[in-house]
Amino acid sequence: MESNNRIRNIINIFIPCIIALFLQVVVIFGDIVGIFIKNCLSKEKTVATRTIETILSQDYTQPMNKAIISAAQFILYILVFGLWFYKLKKPSLKEGFFGIIKPPIIIGLIMAGISGQFFVDSILSLIRPIFKTAFESYDELVSNVTGVSSSWLMFLAVFLLAPIAEELLFRGLILIYAKKCMPAMLAIVIQALIFGIYHGNLIQGTYAFLLGILLGFIAHKTNNLFTVIVFHMALNTSIIAIPGDIFNSMASRVLTACISAVILTLSIYFVFNINKLIRKPDTKSKGKKIKNKSINKTDSNDIE
Repeated sequence: MESNNRIRNIINIFIPCIIALFLQVVVIFGDIVGIFIKNCLSKEKTVATRTIETILSQDYTQPMNKAIISAAQFILYILVFGLWFYKLKKPSLKEGFFGIIKPPIIIGLIMAGISGQFFVDSILSLIRPIFKTAFESYDELVSNVTGVSSSWLMFLAVFLLAPIAEELLFRGLILIYAKKCMPAMLAIVIQALIFGIYHGNLIQGTYAFLLGILLGFIAHKTNNLFTVIVFHMALNTSIIAIPGDIFNSMASRVLTACISAVILTLSIYFVFNINKLIRKPDTKSKGKKIKNKSINKTDSNDIE
């Protein structure tokens, strides 16, 4: 019976990934159908001469269309995996996805996310000369978000919808099922590995794997999915605030990497130990308790 449950949970680790791929196919297929319908209804005289190849190359690859695909994909993720997570976890107001976290913790998570992005970018700038070919596809990916061709919808998809959708999928469903059939640390590594492969890019996939370990550890320690969503949002959003000229020299790259690593470590430590750091012993209440105990003792003696 126990072995059957373990096998079932191992299978459940990969089912959300399969569903995620299926949802991507559905979105892409729906988008292509929409493009052809739009093309057929167009009044342009040149429409009849347009081939499938030209339609896809001119319409499908447009920045706004890419933004629509991304937004639609993440909205579907949130709806499907959010409902799945809710049924699996059945969270109350004090735990799970709907968990309430203290404002100081939110600040610590935002600081961790921003410093994490600075650290990632500084490390990438250090290794860029070694892996020039691998960075070509990565640079194209980043330019779609931060470049002049980006749209408000792409920003919304990447900075708001993606963190919610991906955390529900990886630190929500996959991590929960993985922890049911293996030790917690191994489960964190497994979900991080899947998270890295999911990005489909060598550079992004590598640091996504490392960040996935950190995100998984935070989710495991806090037992609250909202914490990693805040961290992920801060991480993604801060990419547009990092000046490119900060990495012009080797000294600035190394210095940025060191400073951001320290801030990241301190921020995570603060988040994990916030209750110990801000909680002060209430000497008055202790005194009242002692006084009440003595009163109760004398009262009991009087009764006797």
